[in-house]
Amino acid sequence: MEMDFFKLAAWLTRACLWMLLPNLVWAQDSLKERHSRWIESAPPGIKRLIDLGDVSFEADDRELAARKKQGLAKFTFDYQYRYRIIGTRRTIARDSQEPTVVVVAKIQLTDLKLAHRVFILSTFDPKDPWKSPLLQHEFDHVSISTDPRLRSLLKNYLGTPLEIQLAQAPPDDPDPKPQDIRIDQEIQRTMQNRVKEIERITQSLNDLFDKESSDGVRSISQRERFFSDFFTVETLKKLDFKSPEIFEEYTKVISKSQWQEHYSLNAPL
Repeated sequence: MEMDFFKLAAWLTRACLWMLLPNLVWAQDSLKERHSRWIESAPPGIKRLIDLGDVSFEADDRELAARKKQGLAKFTFDYQYRYRIIGTRRTIARDSQEPTVVVVAKIQLTDLKLAHRVFILSTFDPKDPWKSPLLQHEFDHVSISTDPRLRSLLKNYLGTPLEIQLAQAPPDDPDPKPQDIRIDQEIQRTMQNRVKEIERITQSLNDLFDKESSDGVRSISQRERFFSDFFTVETLKKLDFKSPEIFEEYTKVISKSQWQEHYSLNAPL
């Protein structure tokens, strides 16, 4: 009897799963269709932001509940690059008095992409989503991370020639790596750190926006004035940007940036 009971319980469990599976698939398809309709019905300015930021919608009730949020926008930077060694020299490290090799590399960006995932509750289904304060707020976040000044910062900073130091491999190292491999690894690490620095700056400005808008409860009335300082040299200095040597060239690059027009794309309807 005990064995029969467990067999019955297992059969009932499988039967329930098979009954639930079509509903789960239908729910996922329904959400995808809903999000597709939103994108298709987006006003021209929003469509421009969707294209610029490669925006996709996702429902994640669990993460939103954990963060106590109704919506969330996440950004990622993806890039490809090539490098060319333009100089090497030997020197002595000040801290250890050990001989090192200083390598100077020229960086060429071959591709730069931004992507966004906008998370909303699965139950969020307003009649006119683009008049919703929630999407207004999340797409202001998208506006920040697609700011043309940020793209200029990415290109300018990631494309700046870099200088790395390689300590001499210890003579007792049983498996020393060839110098070209060590150079490649150090360049990769430096580029990753550059991206992390720009991510830090971008997140700091997103946090400032959340603070000023009370996470979307208050609308930003003086939009042009509020966003005018984003990604300026003065703001980068306040945020302790790690590579001030790029400021002179960066200032020239962003002097003609059309950031005002950019922030009008998501202006309240």
